[in-house]
Amino acid sequence: MNTPVITQADPQPHLATAQFDAANVTSHWLQQAITAVANVLVILMRKGGAGKTTATLLLADALARFGLSVLVVDMDPQGNSSIGLGKEVQLIEIGRTRIGNKPIKAPADNTVCEVIESGEPGVADEAITLASSDWTYAPDDPFTRGGPLFPGVPGVIGVIACYKKLEVDAHTWTPKDLERLGTTLLLPAGPGGIAPHRRWDVVLIDTPPGGSLISVQAAKAAFKALFVSQAEKFGAKAIPETMELVEDIRHHYRHADLDVIGLILNEFVQQDRRTQRNITAQLEQAHRDQVPFYGAPLWGRIPDYTVVSDAQDSEAPVSAFLAISASRQPATKICQAAEAHAIRLLEAIGHPRAAEIKSAWQTAWPEQLRTPVVAEMT
Repeated sequence: MNTPVITQADPQPHLATAQFDAANVTSHWLQQAITAVANVLVILMRKGGAGKTTATLLLADALARFGLSVLVVDMDPQGNSSIGLGKEVQLIEIGRTRIGNKPIKAPADNTVCEVIESGEPGVADEAITLASSDWTYAPDDPFTRGGPLFPGVPGVIGVIACYKKLEVDAHTWTPKDLERLGTTLLLPAGPGGIAPHRRWDVVLIDTPPGGSLISVQAAKAAFKALFVSQAEKFGAKAIPETMELVEDIRHHYRHADLDVIGLILNEFVQQDRRTQRNITAQLEQAHRDQVPFYGAPLWGRIPDYTVVSDAQDSEAPVSAFLAISASRQPATKICQAAEAHAIRLLEAIGHPRAAEIKSAWQTAWPEQLRTPVVAEMT
């Protein structure tokens, strides 16, 4: 097949035109001069439809309402995390082919594709944009109605967006190329600089289903792995398969320090509770018995309510529905579960404010106001 000839230059990484200055973000790691920062988490599960994107968005929402800075790196070619945060990739025409006069398009803003193509230390900073205005938090709104946990101190959510080109790019990656995302996130641009991940309290990397090189690239940029699955037969079967993927990344791809910190059961459908209780009990027992490839501790569940899909359709956080009386009850159950998981995440990465945030959260949601889902987890 002949390579197309275009009337303008081939699209190249355009990392000099970022719209957001990541240097304006200051994490608590930086504020307390903590240099050993293991705050990058990859969200994994080999089965499709497990709820990885849902969990990513719920955790980002909870962490931002805790007053923290959160970076979401979308590594799923479907771009659902990007879309959910109001940052769907927009393609613009940059030229046309001489043969066939077909349009050549490139993203209007930098994406994870340009970050990986560049592969330069620190360059991830230049591809970050802020989540849409629907993901901002009114500083003085009460926490129980969608405001920040600490009045007047809302957090911020940054996004490195993704689109379908990543799937095409992944087919060209060599083993050495699988280090590129980690290099751009975890190394500073120059001597004395700040590695992009240290500017953020938490970095969440959403991944596609399966065990492709995209998941490997994402995992090699992370310190921790968090599994998300459904409490049903096929979801449970994918858990050891995902642990095998992690073991492969640890050994074959030389990332021995990747630590699996937990398993969240997502979309716990109410109509089939008996089957789900049985599967949950089996997963817990397998973990206690140290059955091979069941080493992920069960964190708990996120219940299934239509308010989650409503939020995704609106490109808004579920916490925004806490202020709407008709959706307040299901939104409370979802938010409380996500917040409890977010606190456990902060404890797992040794965040300097984990204990303070947990105490403030327990005060904001006293026991009489906590839903059964959170009672099970705490």
